[in-house]
Amino acid sequence: MGATVPAIAILGAGPSGLLLARILTLNSIPYTIFERDASPTSISQWGGTLDIHHDSGQVALAEAGLLDEFKRVARYDAQTTKIADRHANVVLDIGEVQGGKRPEIDRRDLRDLLLKSVPGERIRWGSKVAKVEREVDGTMAVLLADGGKAVGGFKLVVGADGAWSKARNLVTPAKPLYAGNTFFTTSVSTSNPYHAAVASLVGPGMYLVCDSGHQIIAQGLADGSYQINISLPVTEGWMTSSTGAALIANPQALREFLLQFYADWAPTATNLIRKSDGAFRPWPLYALPFETLDWKTVPGLTLVGDAAHLEIPDGEGVNRALTDGVSLARRIVAHYCAPDGEDHRDGDLDAAVREYEAEMLPRCRRDMEKNKTEVKLLWSPNAPKGFVEAVMGGHVGQE
Repeated sequence: MGATVPAIAILGAGPSGLLLARILTLNSIPYTIFERDASPTSISQWGGTLDIHHDSGQVALAEAGLLDEFKRVARYDAQTTKIADRHANVVLDIGEVQGGKRPEIDRRDLRDLLLKSVPGERIRWGSKVAKVEREVDGTMAVLLADGGKAVGGFKLVVGADGAWSKARNLVTPAKPLYAGNTFFTTSVSTSNPYHAAVASLVGPGMYLVCDSGHQIIAQGLADGSYQINISLPVTEGWMTSSTGAALIANPQALREFLLQFYADWAPTATNLIRKSDGAFRPWPLYALPFETLDWKTVPGLTLVGDAAHLEIPDGEGVNRALTDGVSLARRIVAHYCAPDGEDHRDGDLDAAVREYEAEMLPRCRRDMEKNKTEVKLLWSPNAPKGFVEAVMGGHVGQE
């Protein structure tokens, strides 16, 4: 790479990193993505479904020239939501919204859409990052794990590598904190004899049962199957303990273990556990301290998505991530390209980062402050009615 060309490294081929890469591609700005997955086909089967909002995520996709393709894949009929208590009393039922503003897309389908929009040669598959360092000349180096070589000379490294970002420590010493709950994710396949009953209960969207700090969530996926998430307040190290590891390796034993904690819940809810037929994946919930979103810009480095603002799931995470990607891309393009389209080969990427973080940090602080009350209500002893009354204006039980 030429010393006069701004060299950009993006860590992670998730939504924020790929959206950024797409817009850089449209503006002929060079970059390299380091992705730990071995290939596009090795993407995990897990991930569930994401709602992409008209005023954030879809704005980012439109700027990347991908909105029409998204609309062809998105499931507008999946915007249905039912929220019930442990007795299976539905306290909120939002049916299909014609022309709704938050259509769903499977996480895998969103990633495929974004991957197809960037040149394959820009992605270094099987490149697990171990560390990011500053070199003596001030440029940045990406050190690969498992004996991989260091790749240096980057003017900007963008940490888009999620909860356990290898770039974050250069910006803040903060680390994700365990929230005290872990979801155990399984599925109901289309061949499961119970599938028809789940489809009747859940429909194409989401069914959430919550009460006293416990949750069971069923979500419809594009292939007709259902992803089931069951929460349990286990300790942080439980998954790697001998007991936890043995149960996770034995799906039927884990089902029976989980059912003990839902013994007084209605069969309508517990059958989602009892009659599921997939393996289990533990999903411990972590969040960065709110105070983390107040760092000073570091030359040659920035963060997007969960690397910047990991939060307990609140339905906004992917939309924040996509917005981060387009926000940073706009500023890089502005400093890299002249009004007439000619390259500024010595573009000031640090100025682009300062402008991006001046927009991103307060935006995410506002969003997370707004949403943390709603999240707490879903996990409270008064859930779900407390959540519905506070968030939906008290229209409990209305369809």
